[in-house]
Amino acid sequence: MPPISSYLLALFLTIVIELAVAFFFGFRKKLEIIAIIFVNLFTNPTLNYLILVNGNFSFFKINSLIIVLLEIMVVLIEWKLLAFALPEKSKKILTLSLVMNFCSYVVGAFIFR
Repeated sequence: MPPISSYLLALFLTIVIELAVAFFFGFRKKLEIIAIIFVNLFTNPTLNYLILVNGNFSFFKINSLIIVLLEIMVVLIEWKLLAFALPEKSKKILTLSLVMNFCSYVVGAFIFR
């Protein structure tokens, strides 16, 4: 089991990367930034906890397909949560969620592999 500091680093990097992407997409208001942070405070630890629990109990074999499916679930959950929190920007939020999560996944895969 990785030390808790690696999970905190992953959470911190995810938030920084996803905020940078959101800033690029024009999400700069205080409420938008807070919403993105809080959504990530929910989805990132949840995803890592599911992977950790699975590692301890081996419910299913973690492979690339499972990771992609979990990431798709995160994109969809973040999309819906952000659309709820920021309804005036709902048309851009699915694309935002996709790009944010793609970028944070790629950086995370590079750093943590």
